[in-house]
Amino acid sequence: MKALLNILVLLVPIILFGWVSFVYLDLDGTTTIVWEAGDNSAFVHGLRPTGRVGALQTTADGDAYFPIDGDPVYVSVTPPGNYETVDMRVWVKTEDQPIIELGATVNAVAGQIDLRPLVNTVLDGLDWVQERRDSIVLYQRVGTYEDVASILQDPPSLSTIATYHYALPEDNVVPRAWTYNGFVRQTQVSLRGFHEFVTVTNGRGFSIDALYMDMNRNPGADPVAIRVFQGQELVAEVKADDDGVTDDTNAAIDRRTLHLDVVGLQAGLVKVELNAGNDIYWRELSTTLPKLTYTKNVFVGDEVGYLDDPRPVELWTDAQHITLFTRHAEGVQTVSLGGQTIEIAVPHEQYAVENAHVGVTKLTIPKGDLLVVTDGRVAFSQDAFFNPFPVQLNDRTNVDKLGIDTIIATYPQTQADGPWTVGQAQFWLPPLEREGGDADQGLKDGSYRFVLSFPNIAERGATVDVHKIELTFTRPGRSLGDVFSLMLKKISQALK
Repeated sequence: MKALLNILVLLVPIILFGWVSFVYLDLDGTTTIVWEAGDNSAFVHGLRPTGRVGALQTTADGDAYFPIDGDPVYVSVTPPGNYETVDMRVWVKTEDQPIIELGATVNAVAGQIDLRPLVNTVLDGLDWVQERRDSIVLYQRVGTYEDVASILQDPPSLSTIATYHYALPEDNVVPRAWTYNGFVRQTQVSLRGFHEFVTVTNGRGFSIDALYMDMNRNPGADPVAIRVFQGQELVAEVKADDDGVTDDTNAAIDRRTLHLDVVGLQAGLVKVELNAGNDIYWRELSTTLPKLTYTKNVFVGDEVGYLDDPRPVELWTDAQHITLFTRHAEGVQTVSLGGQTIEIAVPHEQYAVENAHVGVTKLTIPKGDLLVVTDGRVAFSQDAFFNPFPVQLNDRTNVDKLGIDTIIATYPQTQADGPWTVGQAQFWLPPLEREGGDADQGLKDGSYRFVLSFPNIAERGATVDVHKIELTFTRPGRSLGDVFSLMLKKISQALK
């Protein structure tokens, strides 16, 4: 008996040491952190800003939760070590908010967020034929196609397809008629600041010419660049330095031009970025390709310092939802969208309108000086308009009105846990931005900043209850040699 006790006395510390070592040193490369509403966690630092997060509440079953009524809400997470991926699961409950997305901050200054689908009640509520392959889901009114691959081989009209977090290959979206010879000359509008447009080529090169002015309305330098991309590759670029005036003089010293020849292209879509701050006004733009549409948003600038009187601007869009905004009293005006009129009555107020029409509609802006935010494409002539993309499904898309028969979505399967819906998303950690940090603890740059997005939640007066967040961090497992090296490193750090 005494011998058995002696063995236990020896084994218990060894077992405890082994268990602690396994957990602390993370031999299997996996660590899971769980945060529930109301917890004080060393890893998950709550939901912010507090103005969008209600007081802690509890369900009849004892589940704590925070009600959220604003967008977005941020969650800072200090990882328990250096990992490669994180799988996140979020417990939510909502009746009125159709789409919830989870994002990770890549570059806070640039506003670059890697958004992933979390919960989509628009898709969940469809009584359509469904075919799921992992996280890719095909929804059809009528089961015409067997799977996504068969759609890509023989696609229907783009106007009948919607996508959600899924990009169709460009080979499937470029009819030859879009690549015939022609040109676009845009001279009747001034665009302010950064803009992005797409055009299309049959493989031949093309040129871009831009006339711009630095209006020097804000202090600081205003460099300018035009960048051309095909796929993810930068294929051409031209840059220009500031005009030499860094004070807010509210005057341009001259009109400047940029010219760019683009060669070595494949047949297909081309994306062009007009990179500039809000002091830069693009007064004229021309290309030697026949199609040119802007991505969602355009900032129609004022003509002060360029023309004596404002001029009307006409643009064409297939957007279903448009928000209009002006910063200046001079931008107060009555705008027309097809047969609809929108009164821009005061500056610094957003005016939202739903397009009563389907297809391409003319938007007339009598005085310019208007930010136009859309969920579609925009062109400044009807001939230049084209949309090489399917409808992008969002929280306000009316699939019946638009005649959508097919939806392709990246949408990981949600689960039910009592009254809670559990959504999930995975992120690759190395490219994500991190805040702060303590190198002595082996953390390279501190906390990750994740984002819970609830599009238009305040506008519809909805709330989302958040109960729990689970994070599973993974990396390759450690060998005994790795453990020994890590222990030596930590001992060395402790002795310093």
